[in-house]
Amino acid sequence: MNHKLSLKHHCIETEIKKQYNINLSEYFKHGSDPVEEIEVRIEMLKEALETLDFGLLRSRYPALRGNSDASVALYRDQSGRLHITIDGKDIEPQIQI
Repeated sequence: MNHKLSLKHHCIETEIKKQYNINLSEYFKHGSDPVEEIEVRIEMLKEALETLDFGLLRSRYPALRGNSDASVALYRDQSGRLHITIDGKDIEPQIQI
């Protein structure tokens, strides 16, 4: 699953928090998306919030600082690892230890 992030108005960390809260709210509303898809998004966003080093990501990749028109997405590969793309290019996700 590929989850697009809009960084026009804020940084990657704020956008992921925002998307997490939106999806959590949608889960309890039982909106248009199937519940299973929402659960997958919630888990991916939650893992990102818990494991990514946002400070390091923002320092290495200016597009992740916000005020950016770059196309940014968060996704899992087939082995379940989180990935981030900026304008279609994979970057190292910088997992916290």
